[in-house]
Amino acid sequence: MKHILLILTLICAGILQISASPLFFPTKLKIGHCLSQGGSHKELKEFYTSKLSPEERTKIAEELALQEAKSAYQSLECIRMSGLTKEEKETLLADHSHHRQTEELMFSYYENFLLSDEKTIRLSAYEEKNLRTFIESKKELLTRLHQAEVQSLSEKLLPLSTFQNTYMALFFQHWEFYQTAPDFLKEGLFE
Repeated sequence: MKHILLILTLICAGILQISASPLFFPTKLKIGHCLSQGGSHKELKEFYTSKLSPEERTKIAEELALQEAKSAYQSLECIRMSGLTKEEKETLLADHSHHRQTEELMFSYYENFLLSDEKTIRLSAYEEKNLRTFIESKKELLTRLHQAEVQSLSEKLLPLSTFQNTYMALFFQHWEFYQTAPDFLKEGLFE
């Protein structure tokens, strides 16, 4: 039970905090210097929990989204400039795909846990609808981000704004969910 609680806490923190790496995944290739774990942002906690004006919140979200986008973009640029062979690119894309599958599997465990009878019984119909909408929206945005990464790795490097807009959408989608989530889903997320 403690093991499940620990996993849930880590996943919940990950869902509300976008300090997950912009572009960081295990690969057999020697391009580790190109991959970035991103940084943790203490501004992110303030973004979610404080009573900022809409203008201040938008400014923080823009800054954080730009930081995340720049980190991902620099990683992608570095990888493209490293002169990988066709076989190495195929290996890189396979490693990226495997990492994405692992993330999707972890997210499905989290989704199943949140939508279990034990959790949904505590939710009103409105809260459950918001939770389901949040989960589906997050999946869609993460799929877009994944597709942009794959296209930038395999074909043409997409513009920085593509990544910035996706991160911005994720920040605001998380904030909207955080505002309507019941307290028992928010407990301990920032401790």
